[in-house]
Amino acid sequence: MRALHNLLLSEFKKFKRKKIFLFGILAAIIFPLFNAVLLSDANFVSIQSGVREDNAFLLLMPLLIILAANLFFVEQDNDTLKNLLCIPVSKNQLILVKLLVLLIFSVAFQFMGFAVSTLIAVCKNIPLSGFAFQLSLTASTGVLMWAAAFPCIVLVVWFNKSYILSVIIVFFYTLLNYVMHFSDAVMMQTFGINAGTLMPVPMIFRWLYQFYTPTGEIQTEFYIRFSQYFVSASVCFGVLLIEAAVCIFLMMRIYRSREI
Repeated sequence: MRALHNLLLSEFKKFKRKKIFLFGILAAIIFPLFNAVLLSDANFVSIQSGVREDNAFLLLMPLLIILAANLFFVEQDNDTLKNLLCIPVSKNQLILVKLLVLLIFSVAFQFMGFAVSTLIAVCKNIPLSGFAFQLSLTASTGVLMWAAAFPCIVLVVWFNKSYILSVIIVFFYTLLNYVMHFSDAVMMQTFGINAGTLMPVPMIFRWLYQFYTPTGEIQTEFYIRFSQYFVSASVCFGVLLIEAAVCIFLMMRIYRSREI
């Protein structure tokens, strides 16, 4: 247990030295500022929705996967994996610690965006209606985005040291998921073996959309039409966490098969 605790601290120290980690911190702060300017007459719910979702799907997703590539390849790049395995720490434990670091970063990233947008709302005298509920949605989105990144992380681990290919996969995966949530053919499907259920981002949006407050005839009409395809939190978390468990199993198999 002591060795795992030290390993976790070590992973965090390596993590903090990455330039992309600093970029992630800046992105979590700057994006809410732009969002506040665009939504000049918004209420607290709409401000948090914009930051929580766009910040997560457009910035957090690729950040998580690129950071995962750095974390998984750092021992191979520095030829330190043999030393770690002598502690002893198994490859499975090493994978779980790295994924735990990514989970903490994902939730912290979302909380930071929430804090900045809340501060903006206070400065603009916007009532903090539903504060606790919005905070819980933000934390939940951080966990879901962590799980949603796993299929792509599996590919990154499988391709090993191919950073250029990893980056290409990251942006293709991010773009594909984000574009799919605009498609009625994908989103308006019943729960089952289909893209609207199995693809992480469409599934997350099918859960989050029910907490929107539509304004105007167009949004209201869409909300009513789409409401029959909403999914519960238990369904959304269940599907993504099962997929995450399968991905972790695959990561362990791939990582164990690699020569030291």
